[in-house]
Amino acid sequence: MYTNANCMAASERKVENEKCLTDSVEETNEVQTVKASSSIEHTTYSYATRDTSSVSDFKVSCNPASAEEKHWLDRRNQILASLYGQCVGDAIGLLSEFMNRQEAKYHYGLHAELEYHHKYDDFHRSRWAVGDWTDDSDHMILIMDSLTENNGLVLKTDFAQKMVNWMKHGFQDIGDLGGMGIGATTLHTLRHKDFIEYPHKVAEEVWIFGKKDVAPNGGVMRTSILGIHDWWDTDEVVRNALEICKTTHRDPRCQASAVSVCVAISLMLQQKHYTNGEYNIPDLINSVYKYAKKCLDSRNKKKSLKSYLECKDLSELDLDEAHSLGYTYKCLGAGFWALKQTNFRDALQQIVMHAGDADTNGAVAGALLGCKLGHFEKIPNTWLSNLKHKVWLDDKIEKYFEILKRRYLLKKC
Repeated sequence: MYTNANCMAASERKVENEKCLTDSVEETNEVQTVKASSSIEHTTYSYATRDTSSVSDFKVSCNPASAEEKHWLDRRNQILASLYGQCVGDAIGLLSEFMNRQEAKYHYGLHAELEYHHKYDDFHRSRWAVGDWTDDSDHMILIMDSLTENNGLVLKTDFAQKMVNWMKHGFQDIGDLGGMGIGATTLHTLRHKDFIEYPHKVAEEVWIFGKKDVAPNGGVMRTSILGIHDWWDTDEVVRNALEICKTTHRDPRCQASAVSVCVAISLMLQQKHYTNGEYNIPDLINSVYKYAKKCLDSRNKKKSLKSYLECKDLSELDLDEAHSLGYTYKCLGAGFWALKQTNFRDALQQIVMHAGDADTNGAVAGALLGCKLGHFEKIPNTWLSNLKHKVWLDDKIEKYFEILKRRYLLKKC
């Protein structure tokens, strides 16, 4: 994530020669009001007796006669590939976060296969343990926690509460002392006295204060879980993506980015544009664009969005350019470039070596490419097995799967 500590001034600068007009997307109504007495503390689970070094222990009650049960089992592996892809892409991306390409080459250019333990421990990187992910996946997990604890409902105020608690304490059950890597836009919204009660309103105020000119990647970096949630209903996926994006990021480009990633994951889980074991990526991108362009209100803005979605050359994105490395469309472009690739390690290593906001770019790229490849076994074993806090993550995923599977089977009844 583009942090205020390292690059606040740069992240607040203009990143393109275009003005941001008022978003044409209406804010969705609150699904349910969170009671004032709701605690912002996370539920702490005990994992001492579980061995989740692999995903073979994800238990799903399966009736062989049920076509929907079989379909669920198939999609489960694809979902795991997307969730793990996000966290792994985030963790390996940390290796070159905030470096330029020359620095990344100097520190990592001699390694044919990058691993977490190759991490160069300067002050920035030394704050995370080897194999740990950063705030990008932390925020995705906060959304997943909120969905689990609220029986699948998307509640912006509950997510806002969790964000504030995370900022103050991190995930205390894995030893965090506070949230790290918070971007400037997110930090400004979280510190506002009215944020928990009125997150959309506060986020809009922050956007207006920035002259409607700031479009950082904090909204898109966390959003992959919302492409998974209710994936069978793409319109609902779009509503959920906007509901959560706008808690901190009001700019229409941020919203278009979040919608793009979520719709792509949703359509892949539905196996749209899928023939003979392969996705037709150009057709998939065209479908994604039809949804995401509704967030924008001018032809030039829509044209810009499409150019990033269709990116075929990672070098064109200039990911390490200092004044715009946290721009939401750069992250989006890196993610959709990865979607066109076929090898997880090769794609993510190229993103690492292009440096810039590499953990965020890696998180989005990993989620999209993992979903496309369809199974977590396509992720390098050393990256997956050495992921810090994987046991803790697996337990959270399993709890969420109980909610997701129930919603899926009920929708199909």
